[in-house]
Amino acid sequence: MTSRTIQVGDFRIVALSDANFALDGGAMFGVVPRTIWQQLTPVNEDHTIPLATNPFLVEGNGVRIVIEPGMGQRWGERQQTMFHIDHSGGFELVASLRAAGVQPHEVTHCLMSHCHFDHIGAACDLHGKPVFERAEHWTPEIEKQANLAQEHLRKASYRIEDLLPLVDAGLLHTFEGETEIVPGVTMIQLKGHSEGVSLIKIESAGQVAVFWSDVVPTRNHVHLPFIMAYDINATDSWEVRNQWIPRAAQEGWIALLYHDPIAPIGKFGFDGKRYTFAAL
Repeated sequence: MTSRTIQVGDFRIVALSDANFALDGGAMFGVVPRTIWQQLTPVNEDHTIPLATNPFLVEGNGVRIVIEPGMGQRWGERQQTMFHIDHSGGFELVASLRAAGVQPHEVTHCLMSHCHFDHIGAACDLHGKPVFERAEHWTPEIEKQANLAQEHLRKASYRIEDLLPLVDAGLLHTFEGETEIVPGVTMIQLKGHSEGVSLIKIESAGQVAVFWSDVVPTRNHVHLPFIMAYDINATDSWEVRNQWIPRAAQEGWIALLYHDPIAPIGKFGFDGKRYTFAAL
């Protein structure tokens, strides 16, 4: 059984559960032939593959941070069927957070790597109200603008109703480039998957953990050419992955994977030919 809790210096990091769902396997692996990727994952009858949304709780030094709230429950029957959305078996953000010993009002920060619906849909409840009503919410400025504009190539990936309540409540903060949210926790804006997709780096006592968002969505995407068709710019994704994945492997960073249904916490390695993943 893989771990869902790890200590990184002063910070306890817990992989929470929001939902199980599924997306098209071909889109998840881009130009990689099906004969290759179908060996790595189960495949449903409609050619989708099982995925998860794994928010992370980062607790320590007087803060309680939720990284990537999840896709939430504001979905119609058609969408639930199409995406195989499943909240059974304890897969729900608030219940998962409470199981980790934290109440929603105790969350001090909510970090959103980008504003796609499967990453921030759970930031608001079934009534459209912010779940973490006392928390600072952070996302790149360019992601805020992409969500609110709704007129661009990937507009189907954004829902304005996921973000606007945070703006109206005065809870949303944005940044450009890189910003340290609290000592030891930094958001680093990149590119490729979306125009502002970010890594979130947690550093304490000489240890490093990184939340990879959709730069490396699952353990099967650590191999450098495995770039999703969902990425808005594959060339940018290639450059980002070539910069960050080797560094993570060389320096022994802990990897926090948002979409992996089996192993949300692990480490990258290199076997002499390709980059690998080992669950912790």
